[in-house]
Amino acid sequence: MVASKKQILKDEPTEFKLLAIASSLSISQMVWNINQACTFSLTHNTELEDILGFPSFTDRQTYAGRVITLIGNKVTGRVLHAKLSNIDYIMEISGDTDEQFIADMLKHLKSIKGIQVITHVQPSLLKLKEPYCAE
Repeated sequence: MVASKKQILKDEPTEFKLLAIASSLSISQMVWNINQACTFSLTHNTELEDILGFPSFTDRQTYAGRVITLIGNKVTGRVLHAKLSNIDYIMEISGDTDEQFIADMLKHLKSIKGIQVITHVQPSLLKLKEPYCAE
């Protein structure tokens, strides 16, 4: 009898980066300012919001192969990621996470009045292996 080999097929993990943003702006002000400063088209993502229970806005159209999502980290006394309890928003960039794109985006985000801090966060810190909103 011939022994057969089992081949395990694994999907390549989706590459993604996370930015933590501390801001005094409301979610609607934040979305409007980000759309203006970065020329994104963040729109309400009710599907993700229903899953997470936190406000979520996504842009799948502006850049091919790249999804940008803004998620509120705090809502009425609840925090999505307790390790980031001082952070108001999490921005996720999935798909093509070119370092130059991230650097340019950070420059635009830092120009928004009302944003106090923006920092990179390792997905492993939040125990995330996949993005919230993939391509």
